Amino acid sequence: MLRIVGLQRDPIPEREFVLLQNQGSMRVTLRGHAILSEMAISSNRLSPGAFAFSVEESIPSGMYVLLRTGFGEPKWGKTKEGQLVYHAFMNRAEVAWPQESGALHVLKTQHTFSERASDPVSIGSR
Repeated sequence: MLRIVGLQRDPIPEREFVLLQNQGSMRVTLRGHAILSEMAISSNRLSPGAFAFSVEESIPSGMYVLLRTGFGEPKWGKTKEGQLVYHAFMNRAEVAWPQESGALHVLKTQHTFSERASDPVSIGSR
């Protein structure tokens, strides 16, 4: 279970970040998790205060994900204490979570629906 354990809001995108930790007992795949600001939820629009992970990276129990707003390539690294941390980047030139945006939320995929090409389903047909 990914939880937000740190947030640095900054007017410079390269210094803005969210720190997540897998606080569950099992590995967590990042794909499908989303970070949303309160502003993105209440304004009924998903940008700029929204980001969804598309990578299949697996985060071990107790390890961290550092999501930076600025530009970069994803990679694994270590904290000063030797803990593993996955560095992810939103690759944006503008800040995602300005001071006035309020709380941040982590959402994860609960259910997925995918139509099968061999068995299309049409709603409302009989």
